[in-house]
Amino acid sequence: MKKQLAVAVALALGSTAVPALADPKGEEIAQKYFDLKKPADTRAPGSAMILIDKSGNRKTRKLDVFYQQKPEGKNALLVFAEPADVSGTKFLSFGRRGGEPEQRLYLPALKKVRKIASSAKDGELVNSDIWFYDLEERYFEDNTYTFLSENETIADKAFAGMKFSKVEMKPTKENAPYSRAIAWVNMQDGFIYRMDCFGKKDGALVKTIVFTKVETLKGFLIPTQMVVSNHKKGTKTLLQLNDAQVEVGLPDETFSVKNLEQ
Repeated sequence: MKKQLAVAVALALGSTAVPALADPKGEEIAQKYFDLKKPADTRAPGSAMILIDKSGNRKTRKLDVFYQQKPEGKNALLVFAEPADVSGTKFLSFGRRGGEPEQRLYLPALKKVRKIASSAKDGELVNSDIWFYDLEERYFEDNTYTFLSENETIADKAFAGMKFSKVEMKPTKENAPYSRAIAWVNMQDGFIYRMDCFGKKDGALVKTIVFTKVETLKGFLIPTQMVVSNHKKGTKTLLQLNDAQVEVGLPDETFSVKNLEQ
């Protein structure tokens, strides 16, 4: 999910400084990820977002998730159904390759659509650990890349037998809320399974985003479970895409401001 969520997810990243020399190996690894095949659309009804506070208490939110891949970028729609305090809340993101992504949030209590400002990318989606910036699609040219290491492992049974390359990513856009991120790229399939994201203000580790479940659906790698750990707050958010389906033929009207208000 990463790119699929945005999740993926996709999953977020860094400073505006551009190094004097390019890193061919870092760029090659990153390019392999961005070249992965993407489905025309994805639907995951009855998904779940679980908020875990620093004491381990859980709150579950139910939502429907929709993605659509277009030539200009990926669109995303999240529609919350439960509990009552978030029911009817909708989030819409439009991909804009080469430009500023457009994001809107519908708040049913106000019966109003709010546009997310570029200066508010670190805003929390429905009080979760997922920031609006985390839900934007990334493109290869949005970052610079530096190879760090390879044959790394992640100490989690979800990644048993996998080996990873580590690549540092620094965003080229000033509104990015992270100074940099470390991407853990699977050396076999080229997918990013983990992102360590560092703050723009102090350079400290802010979040770790891990895709703990990635499924192959119709030949596409689709992240269906993501865990976002906020190291400063001590909280976590688990996003599960239940019954994910790809290439279902979602109409363009699904991803419209008019649909937000209905």
